[in-house]
This record gives sequence, structure tokens and C-alpha cells, in this order.
Amino acid sequence: MKLQSTYALLDVKNGRVALRKALFKRDKISVVIHGTIDSEFGYDDGESQEFNMTVAKIETTKEPKP
Repeated sequence: MKLQSTYALLDVKNGRVALRKALFKRDKISVVIHGTIDSEFGYDDGESQEFNMTVAKIETTKEPKP
């Protein structure tokens, strides 16, 4: 299955203050998110649909990913 997305919303608990400070110093922070998509959120509007994801691990990377 091939998935494509241009947007995600991340709820950060641990590290949120450090993340906010880092974003203040630079434009973007690259991450890799590992998790499981477990349910639908909202409805298909003909262009996209949102889904809930349980995050297992977040890794920050040095280089921005396209």
C-alpha cells in the first residue's frame, strides 16, 4: 500500500519545551515518526481523509528531508 500526505499534526508531551525553543532558533526540524495508524478521523472530502496514529517513536534527524 502506498500512502501520500503533505500534512500531519503531532501532539508532543515529553520534549515540547525544547522543541519550541529549537523551532524559535531555526526554521524546521526533520523527524521520522514510527507508529501505527489505528482509526479514521473525520470523513473523506474527496481530496483527503485524516486518520489517528499511535506514535511508537520519534527520531530527529540532522538534515531536512524533502
